[in-house]
Amino acid sequence: MKTMITGVQPTGNFTLGNYLGAIKNFVKLQKEHNSFIFIADLHGLTSYQEPKKIHDTILDLAATYLACGVDPKYTNFFVQSDVNEHSVLGFLVAFQCRVGELSRMTQYKSKKEKQGKDGIDLGLLIYPTLMAADILLYDAEIVPVGSDQKQHIEITRDIGERMNKRYGDMFKLPDYYVPEIGHKIMNLQNPNEKMSKSSPINDKGTIFILDDINNSKKKIMSAVTDSENKIYFDEEKKPGISNLISIYASITNKSIKDIEDKYKDSNYGTFKKDLADLLEKFILPIQEKYKKYRYNDELIKILHNGAIEAEKVASKKLLEVREKMGIKYDN
Repeated sequence: MKTMITGVQPTGNFTLGNYLGAIKNFVKLQKEHNSFIFIADLHGLTSYQEPKKIHDTILDLAATYLACGVDPKYTNFFVQSDVNEHSVLGFLVAFQCRVGELSRMTQYKSKKEKQGKDGIDLGLLIYPTLMAADILLYDAEIVPVGSDQKQHIEITRDIGERMNKRYGDMFKLPDYYVPEIGHKIMNLQNPNEKMSKSSPINDKGTIFILDDINNSKKKIMSAVTDSENKIYFDEEKKPGISNLISIYASITNKSIKDIEDKYKDSNYGTFKKDLADLLEKFILPIQEKYKKYRYNDELIKILHNGAIEAEKVASKKLLEVREKMGIKYDN
């Protein structure tokens, strides 16, 4: 059975794009793999957040994961900082990297441009080394990600291969899993930009899983399309309606061709109304399950038990790494 792992930062609000891009597929695959999923709270520290906010967001996200179908019977579900091996291996991995290759990462360059002369924290530069450690620590072979995260998996492979050559084989090299449909859900008002969880809650282009469903339905109805008023998929010429078709396909598991055929004689208003109603049926059960988990003591137990099981695996791998790197001197 192959090992699969994924993680999400406890920052901002969980969006429909987060769910469709990675978590939905993790849930679908979790029973078929040795599965690990974690809340990446250490990654969330790359920029300052109020400690109380981080604490609350960790629990919010944990409850949302469970509501979305992450099952502790099949998945080791934990908080990253509860397993110290992540930090230690992240530090050791950082020694294997060059500043130049880290500074070429798309995420780093993008945020550097936005923050300009004020500069950015070191944590953002070495973000990929900790992410690599998160994956290599469990010999993960499959990492469900959105298409914008492929570069991080590629550098993880590069780092793992580099360390294997230097110190002897100790890591399996991962592959990313990107779904054919829904791998990148775009902003409803600007379909050339990704739907972002860093957007404010009142952003008309972003649907948040826990937001009032009537607000989310209004966002669908006001989504940007084009003047043709014909429903077919063409990301280049019709990015707005193509994005809505992707959402429809992802939440119904229908093919794009089936959706095009169904609505070939319909207009945008009819299509949006149907999608809004489908979204309601899709999201409301998740919200109900979230309420059940969020303020239940069982949530903490699940995270603690997940960390215990994850640490059993992580501690063995870190011991192997230390021995092969020569920094374990006793027997």
